[in-house]
Amino acid sequence: MTGKVPGLGAAGAVALLLLVALVVWVRPAETAAGQPAPAAAAAAVVGTSFTYQGRLVANGAPANGSFDFQFRLYDDALAGSQVGVTVTVASKTVVDGYFDVALDFGAAAFGGGARWLDIGVRPGGTAGAYTLLTPRQSLTAAPYALALPNVYTDEGNNFVGVGRDFRISGNEVFGVRYDGSANQYGGMYVETSHTNGWPFYGYATGGSFRAWTYYNGSSGDWHLYNAGIRLSVPNEGGLRIGPALDYSLVISNTTGSDGIRIYDTGDDSIQIGVPPDVANYGVYIPSPGVSTYGLWSNTANASGEWALYSVDNVQAGNVLASGFSLLAQVTGPAALELGDVVAVAAAGKPMPGGTDSLPLVRLADSAEHTGLIGVVSQRMVWALAPGKEDEGAMAMQGAEGPAEPGDYVMLVVAGVAQVKVAPGAPITAGERLTADGLPGHTRALQTRIIEGMRVTEGAPVIGVALETPAEGQATIAVYVNLR
Repeated sequence: MTGKVPGLGAAGAVALLLLVALVVWVRPAETAAGQPAPAAAAAAVVGTSFTYQGRLVANGAPANGSFDFQFRLYDDALAGSQVGVTVTVASKTVVDGYFDVALDFGAAAFGGGARWLDIGVRPGGTAGAYTLLTPRQSLTAAPYALALPNVYTDEGNNFVGVGRDFRISGNEVFGVRYDGSANQYGGMYVETSHTNGWPFYGYATGGSFRAWTYYNGSSGDWHLYNAGIRLSVPNEGGLRIGPALDYSLVISNTTGSDGIRIYDTGDDSIQIGVPPDVANYGVYIPSPGVSTYGLWSNTANASGEWALYSVDNVQAGNVLASGFSLLAQVTGPAALELGDVVAVAAAGKPMPGGTDSLPLVRLADSAEHTGLIGVVSQRMVWALAPGKEDEGAMAMQGAEGPAEPGDYVMLVVAGVAQVKVAPGAPITAGERLTADGLPGHTRALQTRIIEGMRVTEGAPVIGVALETPAEGQATIAVYVNLR
Protein backbone atom coordinates (compact mmCIF):
# COMPACT_ATOMS: atom_id res chain seq x y z
CA MET A 1 0.00 0.00 0.00
CA THR A 2 1.27 3.51 -0.76
CA GLY A 3 0.30 6.98 0.36
CA LYS A 4 1.95 10.20 1.47
CA VAL A 5 1.57 10.85 5.17
CA PRO A 6 3.85 13.22 7.12
CA GLY A 7 6.54 11.00 8.65
CA LEU A 8 4.84 7.89 7.21
CA GLY A 9 5.90 5.66 4.38
CA ALA A 10 4.00 2.92 2.54
CA ALA A 11 2.11 0.21 4.42
CA GLY A 12 3.65 -3.27 4.24
CA ALA A 13 2.27 -6.74 4.15
CA VAL A 14 -1.21 -7.19 5.55
CA ALA A 15 -2.76 -10.40 6.86
CA LEU A 16 -6.36 -11.17 7.72
CA LEU A 17 -7.80 -13.72 10.16
CA LEU A 18 -11.51 -14.41 9.76
CA LEU A 19 -13.47 -16.08 12.55
CA VAL A 20 -16.53 -18.18 11.73
CA ALA A 21 -19.67 -17.63 13.85
CA LEU A 22 -21.40 -20.74 15.16
CA VAL A 23 -25.11 -21.06 16.03
CA VAL A 24 -25.61 -23.51 18.92
CA TRP A 25 -28.90 -25.42 19.17
CA VAL A 26 -30.03 -26.32 22.72
CA ARG A 27 -31.98 -29.54 23.45
CA PRO A 28 -35.56 -28.69 24.55
CA ALA A 29 -36.44 -29.32 28.18
CA GLU A 30 -39.43 -31.42 29.19
CA THR A 31 -42.55 -29.76 30.57
CA ALA A 32 -44.48 -31.06 33.54
CA ALA A 33 -46.78 -32.89 31.12
CA GLY A 34 -43.82 -34.76 29.64
CA GLN A 35 -43.79 -32.75 26.42
CA PRO A 36 -40.74 -30.94 24.98
CA ALA A 37 -40.63 -27.18 25.31
CA PRO A 38 -38.10 -25.09 23.41
CA ALA A 39 -35.47 -23.52 25.65
CA ALA A 40 -36.29 -20.02 26.88
CA ALA A 41 -32.80 -18.69 26.10
CA ALA A 42 -30.05 -19.83 23.72
CA ALA A 43 -26.33 -19.99 24.49
CA ALA A 44 -24.20 -16.97 23.57
CA VAL A 45 -22.97 -16.94 19.97
CA VAL A 46 -19.72 -15.76 18.43
CA GLY A 47 -19.85 -12.08 17.49
CA THR A 48 -19.33 -10.50 14.09
CA SER A 49 -15.94 -8.87 14.70
CA PHE A 50 -12.63 -10.21 13.40
CA THR A 51 -8.96 -9.41 13.99
CA TYR A 52 -6.93 -7.53 11.37
CA GLN A 53 -3.12 -7.55 11.59
CA GLY A 54 -0.82 -5.35 9.52
CA ARG A 55 2.68 -3.83 9.28
CA LEU A 56 3.18 -0.11 8.71
CA VAL A 57 6.43 1.27 7.20
CA ALA A 58 7.39 4.94 7.45
CA ASN A 59 10.28 6.38 5.35
CA GLY A 60 11.50 2.92 4.49
CA ALA A 61 11.64 1.79 8.10
CA PRO A 62 9.13 0.10 10.40
CA ALA A 63 6.87 2.70 11.97
CA ASN A 64 6.72 3.25 15.71
CA GLY A 65 4.41 5.44 17.73
CA SER A 66 0.74 6.35 17.81
CA PHE A 67 -1.46 6.42 14.67
CA ASP A 68 -5.14 6.87 13.84
CA PHE A 69 -6.69 4.34 11.45
CA GLN A 70 -9.88 4.39 9.36
CA PHE A 71 -11.32 1.14 7.88
CA ARG A 72 -14.08 0.88 5.26
CA LEU A 73 -15.40 -2.22 3.51
CA TYR A 74 -16.22 -2.26 -0.23
CA ASP A 75 -17.68 -4.79 -2.66
CA ASP A 76 -15.21 -3.86 -5.44
CA ALA A 77 -11.43 -3.46 -5.66
CA LEU A 78 -11.55 0.04 -7.19
CA ALA A 79 -15.04 1.58 -6.97
CA GLY A 80 -18.21 -0.23 -5.88
CA SER A 81 -20.36 0.48 -2.83
CA GLN A 82 -19.39 0.66 0.80
CA VAL A 83 -20.65 -2.26 2.88
CA GLY A 84 -21.49 -1.77 6.55
CA VAL A 85 -20.23 0.98 8.82
CA THR A 86 -16.95 2.92 8.86
CA VAL A 87 -14.64 1.75 11.66
CA THR A 88 -12.10 4.17 13.17
CA VAL A 89 -9.34 3.29 15.63
CA ALA A 90 -7.71 6.26 17.37
CA SER A 91 -4.19 6.47 18.82
CA LYS A 92 -3.25 2.89 18.05
CA THR A 93 0.27 2.05 19.17
CA VAL A 94 2.46 0.64 16.42
CA VAL A 95 5.62 -1.20 17.48
CA ASP A 96 8.28 -2.07 14.92
CA GLY A 97 5.62 -1.53 12.26
CA TYR A 98 3.22 -4.17 13.63
CA PHE A 99 -0.32 -3.52 14.82
CA ASP A 100 -3.60 -5.40 15.18
CA VAL A 101 -7.15 -4.14 15.51
CA ALA A 102 -10.62 -5.67 16.00
CA LEU A 103 -12.97 -4.73 13.15
CA ASP A 104 -16.75 -5.11 13.15
CA PHE A 105 -18.71 -4.04 10.06
CA GLY A 106 -22.02 -5.51 11.23
CA ALA A 107 -23.89 -8.82 10.92
CA ALA A 108 -24.78 -8.32 7.26
CA ALA A 109 -21.34 -7.31 6.01
CA PHE A 110 -20.12 -10.68 4.81
CA GLY A 111 -22.17 -12.79 2.44
CA GLY A 112 -21.29 -14.81 -0.61
CA GLY A 113 -19.71 -11.83 -2.43
CA ALA A 114 -16.07 -10.72 -2.35
CA ARG A 115 -14.94 -7.87 -0.07
CA TRP A 116 -12.06 -5.34 -0.13
CA LEU A 117 -10.71 -3.35 2.82
CA ASP A 118 -10.06 0.36 2.31
CA ILE A 119 -7.53 1.71 4.89
CA GLY A 120 -6.72 5.29 5.83
CA VAL A 121 -3.99 6.39 8.32
CA ARG A 122 -2.75 9.59 9.97
CA PRO A 123 -0.49 10.47 12.91
CA GLY A 124 -2.21 9.74 16.17
CA GLY A 125 -4.14 12.49 17.88
CA THR A 126 -4.17 14.80 14.83
CA ALA A 127 -7.22 16.25 13.07
CA GLY A 128 -5.96 16.08 9.53
CA ALA A 129 -7.32 13.99 6.69
CA TYR A 130 -6.59 10.29 6.47
CA THR A 131 -4.15 9.19 3.82
CA LEU A 132 -5.65 6.29 1.84
CA LEU A 133 -3.35 3.35 1.33
CA THR A 134 -3.57 1.71 -2.08
CA PRO A 135 -4.53 -0.71 -3.36
CA ARG A 136 -7.50 -1.87 -1.33
CA GLN A 137 -6.79 -5.10 0.51
CA SER A 138 -8.70 -8.17 -0.73
CA LEU A 139 -10.17 -10.20 2.11
CA THR A 140 -9.66 -13.91 1.52
CA ALA A 141 -11.27 -16.87 3.25
CA ALA A 142 -9.78 -18.43 6.35
CA PRO A 143 -9.24 -22.24 6.53
CA TYR A 144 -12.37 -22.75 8.66
CA ALA A 145 -14.45 -20.86 6.13
CA LEU A 146 -13.13 -23.14 3.40
CA ALA A 147 -14.49 -26.09 5.39
CA LEU A 148 -18.02 -24.89 4.49
CA PRO A 149 -18.25 -25.39 0.72
CA ASN A 150 -21.47 -24.55 -1.15
CA VAL A 151 -22.71 -22.32 1.67
CA TYR A 152 -24.04 -19.05 0.30
CA THR A 153 -25.28 -15.94 2.05
CA ASP A 154 -27.11 -13.00 0.58
CA GLU A 155 -27.12 -10.30 3.24
CA GLY A 156 -29.21 -7.97 1.11
CA ASN A 157 -32.07 -10.45 0.90
CA ASN A 158 -31.50 -12.05 4.33
CA PHE A 159 -30.94 -15.51 2.83
CA VAL A 160 -28.60 -18.42 3.57
CA GLY A 161 -28.40 -21.37 1.21
CA VAL A 162 -26.68 -24.76 1.32
CA GLY A 163 -26.14 -26.10 -2.17
CA ARG A 164 -27.87 -23.15 -3.86
CA ASP A 165 -27.48 -19.37 -3.97
CA PHE A 166 -31.08 -18.40 -4.79
CA ARG A 167 -34.46 -18.38 -3.08
CA ILE A 168 -37.29 -20.74 -3.98
CA SER A 169 -39.85 -18.20 -2.76
CA GLY A 170 -39.65 -14.59 -1.69
CA ASN A 171 -40.01 -15.33 2.04
CA GLU A 172 -37.33 -18.02 2.28
CA VAL A 173 -34.44 -17.24 4.63
CA PHE A 174 -32.74 -20.67 4.68
CA GLY A 175 -32.63 -23.33 2.01
CA VAL A 176 -31.01 -26.70 1.39
CA ARG A 177 -30.50 -28.29 -2.03
CA TYR A 178 -29.25 -31.79 -2.74
CA ASP A 179 -27.78 -32.36 -6.18
CA GLY A 180 -28.85 -35.96 -6.84
CA SER A 181 -30.67 -38.24 -9.23
CA ALA A 182 -34.28 -39.41 -9.40
CA ASN A 183 -35.61 -41.56 -6.54
CA GLN A 184 -32.90 -40.44 -4.12
CA TYR A 185 -33.38 -38.83 -0.73
CA GLY A 186 -32.18 -35.26 -0.28
CA GLY A 187 -32.58 -33.18 2.88
CA MET A 188 -31.31 -32.71 6.40
CA TYR A 189 -31.55 -34.28 9.86
CA VAL A 190 -31.90 -32.81 13.35
CA GLU A 191 -30.07 -35.14 15.71
CA THR A 192 -29.70 -35.63 19.46
CA SER A 193 -26.53 -37.25 20.76
CA HIS A 194 -28.50 -39.62 23.00
CA THR A 195 -30.48 -42.38 21.30
CA ASN A 196 -33.45 -41.72 23.62
CA GLY A 197 -33.40 -37.97 23.01
CA TRP A 198 -36.23 -35.93 21.51
CA PRO A 199 -34.95 -34.14 18.38
CA PHE A 200 -37.36 -31.38 17.46
CA TYR A 201 -38.04 -28.69 14.88
CA GLY A 202 -39.75 -25.62 16.28
CA TYR A 203 -41.91 -22.77 15.08
CA ALA A 204 -41.91 -19.34 16.71
CA THR A 205 -43.30 -15.87 16.10
CA GLY A 206 -42.33 -12.62 17.78
CA GLY A 207 -39.62 -14.30 19.83
CA SER A 208 -42.00 -16.84 21.44
CA PHE A 209 -42.24 -20.53 20.66
CA ARG A 210 -45.60 -21.64 19.22
CA ALA A 211 -45.43 -25.22 18.02
CA TRP A 212 -42.96 -27.93 17.15
CA THR A 213 -42.60 -31.43 15.79
CA TYR A 214 -40.48 -33.96 17.61
CA TYR A 215 -39.45 -37.61 17.57
CA ASN A 216 -39.55 -39.58 20.82
CA GLY A 217 -36.36 -41.62 20.78
CA SER A 218 -37.64 -43.92 23.54
CA SER A 219 -40.99 -44.90 22.01
CA GLY A 220 -40.22 -44.29 18.34
CA ASP A 221 -43.35 -42.09 18.00
CA TRP A 222 -43.44 -38.84 16.02
CA HIS A 223 -45.60 -35.98 17.33
CA LEU A 224 -46.85 -32.56 16.33
CA TYR A 225 -47.22 -30.36 19.42
CA ASN A 226 -49.36 -27.20 19.38
CA ALA A 227 -50.60 -26.40 22.90
CA GLY A 228 -50.82 -30.18 23.31
CA ILE A 229 -50.14 -33.17 21.08
CA ARG A 230 -52.43 -32.73 18.07
CA LEU A 231 -51.04 -35.36 15.69
CA SER A 232 -49.11 -38.56 16.34
CA VAL A 233 -47.62 -41.24 14.13
CA PRO A 234 -46.97 -44.24 16.42
CA ASN A 235 -43.96 -46.44 15.86
CA GLU A 236 -46.26 -49.38 15.13
CA GLY A 237 -47.94 -47.42 12.31
CA GLY A 238 -51.19 -45.60 11.74
CA LEU A 239 -52.18 -42.03 12.51
CA ARG A 240 -53.72 -40.54 15.66
CA ILE A 241 -55.43 -37.14 15.77
CA GLY A 242 -56.37 -35.13 18.84
CA PRO A 243 -57.40 -34.43 21.47
CA ALA A 244 -59.23 -31.40 20.11
CA LEU A 245 -61.69 -28.92 21.61
CA ASP A 246 -63.99 -29.13 18.59
CA TYR A 247 -63.36 -31.27 15.50
CA SER A 248 -60.51 -33.76 15.41
CA LEU A 249 -60.53 -33.79 11.60
CA VAL A 250 -62.07 -31.36 9.14
CA ILE A 251 -61.99 -32.02 5.39
CA SER A 252 -63.19 -29.23 3.14
CA ASN A 253 -62.75 -27.84 -0.35
CA THR A 254 -61.38 -31.05 -1.80
CA THR A 255 -60.59 -30.81 -5.48
CA GLY A 256 -60.89 -34.55 -6.06
CA SER A 257 -63.93 -36.81 -5.83
CA ASP A 258 -63.68 -38.11 -2.27
CA GLY A 259 -62.94 -36.53 1.10
CA ILE A 260 -61.72 -39.83 2.58
CA ARG A 261 -61.06 -43.02 0.67
CA ILE A 262 -60.23 -46.25 2.52
CA TYR A 263 -58.88 -49.22 0.63
CA ASP A 264 -58.53 -52.81 1.85
CA THR A 265 -57.97 -53.18 5.59
CA GLY A 266 -57.22 -56.19 7.75
CA ASP A 267 -60.12 -55.47 10.10
CA ASP A 268 -62.38 -52.42 10.47
CA SER A 269 -62.16 -49.61 7.94
CA ILE A 270 -63.44 -47.27 10.65
CA GLN A 271 -64.00 -48.10 14.31
CA ILE A 272 -65.69 -45.47 16.46
CA GLY A 273 -65.41 -45.58 20.24
CA VAL A 274 -63.55 -47.81 22.67
CA PRO A 275 -65.12 -48.65 26.05
CA PRO A 276 -65.59 -46.79 28.31
CA ASP A 277 -65.72 -43.91 25.80
CA VAL A 278 -69.29 -43.43 24.53
CA ALA A 279 -69.90 -40.63 22.05
CA ASN A 280 -73.28 -39.14 21.12
CA TYR A 281 -73.08 -40.12 17.46
CA GLY A 282 -71.01 -42.64 15.56
CA VAL A 283 -71.59 -40.83 12.28
CA TYR A 284 -73.27 -37.41 12.20
CA ILE A 285 -74.21 -35.59 8.98
CA PRO A 286 -75.63 -32.17 9.91
CA SER A 287 -78.33 -30.37 7.98
CA PRO A 288 -78.58 -29.75 5.09
CA GLY A 289 -76.49 -32.89 4.58
CA VAL A 290 -74.65 -33.72 1.39
CA SER A 291 -75.63 -33.25 -2.22
CA THR A 292 -76.60 -36.86 -2.98
CA TYR A 293 -76.14 -39.87 -0.69
CA GLY A 294 -75.46 -39.49 3.04
CA LEU A 295 -74.36 -43.12 3.32
CA TRP A 296 -73.83 -45.64 0.55
CA SER A 297 -72.85 -49.17 1.53
CA ASN A 298 -72.07 -52.07 -0.80
CA THR A 299 -71.16 -55.13 1.25
CA ALA A 300 -69.36 -57.66 -0.93
CA ASN A 301 -69.37 -60.81 1.20
CA ALA A 302 -72.59 -60.56 3.21
CA SER A 303 -74.66 -62.66 0.77
CA GLY A 304 -77.42 -60.06 0.83
CA GLU A 305 -77.71 -60.18 4.62
CA TRP A 306 -76.40 -56.99 6.21
CA ALA A 307 -75.29 -53.74 4.63
CA LEU A 308 -76.20 -51.88 7.82
CA TYR A 309 -76.52 -53.65 11.17
CA SER A 310 -77.96 -52.27 14.41
CA VAL A 311 -79.75 -53.78 17.41
CA ASP A 312 -81.57 -50.46 17.84
CA ASN A 313 -84.22 -48.68 15.80
CA VAL A 314 -83.36 -47.05 12.49
CA GLN A 315 -85.21 -43.80 11.83
CA ALA A 316 -85.56 -42.24 8.39
CA GLY A 317 -87.86 -39.79 6.72
CA ASN A 318 -88.35 -42.10 3.74
CA VAL A 319 -87.23 -45.65 3.04
CA LEU A 320 -86.98 -47.10 -0.47
CA ALA A 321 -86.40 -50.86 -0.47
CA SER A 322 -87.41 -54.08 -2.24
CA GLY A 323 -88.55 -55.62 1.02
CA PHE A 324 -88.83 -55.19 4.77
CA SER A 325 -87.99 -57.82 7.34
CA LEU A 326 -88.73 -58.49 10.99
CA LEU A 327 -86.75 -60.56 13.48
CA ALA A 328 -88.81 -63.11 15.39
CA GLN A 329 -88.28 -66.13 17.63
CA VAL A 330 -89.67 -69.59 16.95
CA THR A 331 -92.19 -71.20 19.29
CA GLY A 332 -94.55 -74.14 18.95
CA PRO A 333 -93.86 -77.78 18.25
CA ALA A 334 -92.53 -77.59 14.67
CA ALA A 335 -89.39 -76.19 13.13
CA LEU A 336 -89.69 -73.45 10.51
CA GLU A 337 -88.23 -73.51 7.01
CA LEU A 338 -87.72 -70.97 4.25
CA GLY A 339 -91.01 -69.98 2.63
CA ASP A 340 -93.20 -70.96 5.61
CA VAL A 341 -96.12 -68.67 6.33
CA VAL A 342 -96.17 -67.99 10.07
CA ALA A 343 -98.62 -66.60 12.60
CA VAL A 344 -97.87 -64.71 15.79
CA ALA A 345 -98.35 -66.64 19.04
CA ALA A 346 -97.21 -64.21 21.76
CA ALA A 347 -94.62 -61.57 22.67
CA GLY A 348 -91.15 -62.79 23.57
CA LYS A 349 -87.97 -61.33 25.04
CA PRO A 350 -85.86 -58.74 23.19
CA MET A 351 -82.94 -59.91 21.13
CA PRO A 352 -79.56 -59.75 22.92
CA GLY A 353 -78.52 -56.14 23.25
CA GLY A 354 -81.96 -54.85 22.21
CA THR A 355 -84.89 -53.37 24.13
CA ASP A 356 -88.02 -54.17 22.08
CA SER A 357 -89.91 -57.45 22.49
CA LEU A 358 -89.74 -59.95 19.66
CA PRO A 359 -92.83 -61.76 18.36
CA LEU A 360 -93.03 -65.49 18.99
CA VAL A 361 -94.12 -67.22 15.78
CA ARG A 362 -95.23 -70.64 14.59
CA LEU A 363 -96.66 -72.23 11.45
CA ALA A 364 -99.88 -70.55 10.32
CA ASP A 365 -103.00 -72.44 9.27
CA SER A 366 -106.56 -71.65 8.24
CA ALA A 367 -108.22 -73.02 11.35
CA GLU A 368 -106.48 -72.10 14.63
CA HIS A 369 -103.32 -70.05 14.00
CA THR A 370 -104.60 -67.38 11.64
CA GLY A 371 -102.75 -64.28 12.85
CA LEU A 372 -100.51 -63.99 9.78
CA ILE A 373 -97.34 -61.99 10.42
CA GLY A 374 -94.90 -62.84 7.60
CA VAL A 375 -92.91 -65.36 5.58
CA VAL A 376 -89.70 -67.05 6.79
CA SER A 377 -86.75 -65.84 4.68
CA GLN A 378 -83.82 -67.06 6.78
CA ARG A 379 -82.79 -68.80 9.96
CA MET A 380 -80.81 -66.50 12.29
CA VAL A 381 -78.34 -67.23 15.08
CA TRP A 382 -76.74 -65.03 17.77
CA ALA A 383 -73.04 -65.86 17.41
CA LEU A 384 -69.53 -64.42 17.34
CA ALA A 385 -69.25 -61.77 14.63
CA PRO A 386 -67.04 -62.82 11.70
CA GLY A 387 -63.50 -61.53 12.18
CA LYS A 388 -64.25 -60.45 15.75
CA GLU A 389 -63.72 -63.76 17.50
CA ASP A 390 -60.73 -62.49 19.49
CA GLU A 391 -62.75 -59.49 20.68
CA GLY A 392 -65.79 -61.60 21.64
CA ALA A 393 -68.16 -59.35 19.65
CA MET A 394 -71.57 -60.96 19.02
CA ALA A 395 -73.95 -60.34 16.13
CA MET A 396 -77.16 -61.75 14.64
CA GLN A 397 -76.31 -63.61 11.42
CA GLY A 398 -77.82 -66.02 8.94
CA ALA A 399 -77.41 -69.79 9.19
CA GLU A 400 -78.38 -72.86 7.20
CA GLY A 401 -81.01 -75.42 8.18
CA PRO A 402 -84.46 -75.33 9.79
CA ALA A 403 -85.15 -73.01 12.73
CA GLU A 404 -86.01 -75.08 15.79
CA PRO A 405 -88.14 -73.73 18.67
CA GLY A 406 -86.05 -71.12 20.49
CA ASP A 407 -84.13 -70.18 17.33
CA TYR A 408 -84.50 -66.85 15.56
CA VAL A 409 -85.91 -66.28 12.07
CA MET A 410 -86.07 -63.33 9.70
CA LEU A 411 -89.56 -62.68 8.33
CA VAL A 412 -90.47 -60.78 5.18
CA VAL A 413 -93.35 -58.54 6.24
CA ALA A 414 -93.48 -56.41 3.08
CA GLY A 415 -91.95 -57.03 -0.31
CA VAL A 416 -91.21 -59.99 -2.55
CA ALA A 417 -90.59 -63.44 -1.03
CA GLN A 418 -90.70 -67.09 -2.02
CA VAL A 419 -93.78 -68.60 -0.31
CA LYS A 420 -94.84 -72.22 0.07
CA VAL A 421 -98.06 -73.15 -1.76
CA ALA A 422 -100.39 -76.04 -0.93
CA PRO A 423 -99.88 -78.98 -3.32
CA GLY A 424 -102.47 -78.93 -6.09
CA ALA A 425 -104.02 -75.66 -4.92
CA PRO A 426 -105.28 -73.64 -7.92
CA ILE A 427 -103.45 -70.28 -7.82
CA THR A 428 -103.32 -67.70 -10.59
CA ALA A 429 -100.97 -64.74 -10.73
CA GLY A 430 -102.72 -61.71 -9.25
CA GLU A 431 -104.83 -63.62 -6.75
CA ARG A 432 -104.68 -62.81 -3.05
CA LEU A 433 -103.39 -65.59 -0.83
CA THR A 434 -104.15 -66.76 2.69
CA ALA A 435 -103.08 -69.60 4.99
CA ASP A 436 -104.01 -73.11 3.87
CA GLY A 437 -105.19 -75.95 6.07
CA LEU A 438 -101.70 -77.43 5.58
CA PRO A 439 -99.65 -75.51 8.19
CA GLY A 440 -97.17 -73.04 6.70
CA HIS A 441 -98.64 -73.15 3.20
CA THR A 442 -100.86 -70.78 1.22
CA ARG A 443 -103.81 -70.97 -1.11
CA ALA A 444 -105.92 -68.49 -3.01
CA LEU A 445 -108.85 -66.81 -1.30
CA GLN A 446 -112.05 -68.64 -2.12
CA THR A 447 -114.74 -66.78 -4.08
CA ARG A 448 -118.43 -67.47 -4.77
CA ILE A 449 -121.00 -65.95 -7.16
CA ILE A 450 -124.09 -65.20 -5.12
CA GLU A 451 -127.06 -63.69 -6.95
CA GLY A 452 -124.69 -62.41 -9.60
CA MET A 453 -122.24 -60.87 -7.15
CA ARG A 454 -118.62 -62.07 -6.66
CA VAL A 455 -118.06 -62.66 -2.95
CA THR A 456 -114.57 -63.39 -1.53
CA GLU A 457 -113.92 -64.91 1.88
CA GLY A 458 -112.69 -62.56 4.59
CA ALA A 459 -109.63 -64.55 5.72
CA PRO A 460 -106.37 -62.72 6.59
CA VAL A 461 -104.28 -62.04 3.46
CA ILE A 462 -100.54 -62.76 3.26
CA GLY A 463 -100.07 -61.12 -0.13
CA VAL A 464 -100.60 -61.31 -3.88
CA ALA A 465 -99.29 -64.11 -6.12
CA LEU A 466 -96.79 -62.88 -8.70
CA GLU A 467 -96.82 -66.11 -10.71
CA THR A 468 -98.88 -69.21 -11.38
CA PRO A 469 -97.17 -72.32 -9.94
CA ALA A 470 -96.09 -74.99 -12.36
CA GLU A 471 -96.80 -78.63 -11.67
CA GLY A 472 -94.72 -79.82 -8.70
CA GLN A 473 -93.51 -76.29 -7.85
CA ALA A 474 -93.25 -75.92 -4.03
CA THR A 475 -92.88 -72.12 -3.78
CA ILE A 476 -93.85 -69.13 -5.84
CA ALA A 477 -92.92 -65.45 -5.79
CA VAL A 478 -95.42 -63.48 -3.73
CA TYR A 479 -95.66 -59.80 -3.01
CA VAL A 480 -96.14 -59.92 0.76
CA ASN A 481 -98.65 -57.31 1.87
CA LEU A 482 -100.34 -58.18 5.15
CA ARG A 483 -104.07 -57.31 5.36
